[in-house]
Amino acid sequence: MKLKILLSLVLLFSASTMIFAEEHKPPDSKHVELDYLRKRPKDTTPEEVNATCYYINGNLHIEFITPEGKATATITHMDNGDAISRTFLTFSPTTITIGTAPGIYEILIDTTSGGKYLGHLTIE
Repeated sequence: MKLKILLSLVLLFSASTMIFAEEHKPPDSKHVELDYLRKRPKDTTPEEVNATCYYINGNLHIEFITPEGKATATITHMDNGDAISRTFLTFSPTTITIGTAPGIYEILIDTTSGGKYLGHLTIE
């Protein structure tokens, strides 16, 4: 019985965190779609994306629904190859300043628990 209650609380907290992040995202922000990169090429198990990401006013905001330990985000400007790399803890949201230079940016996030996420952002 205690296990059921604990599991219910964990699931409720996880869902409320995701709803909170989506509801409190600034209205003029640009959502960045992140894809979970599979660990094995033949793996066909669907994976849920555990991170949300959006861009506003030169800043990239990243938040994990469920913490995955330490993460490294590398943002590469695809037009000129300039890259920014930041390491952060996934227990709380993080903001990375990338500026407002127009172009296509690749966002790659690796976590210590084995998660790997890839997204692209176009700034006009």
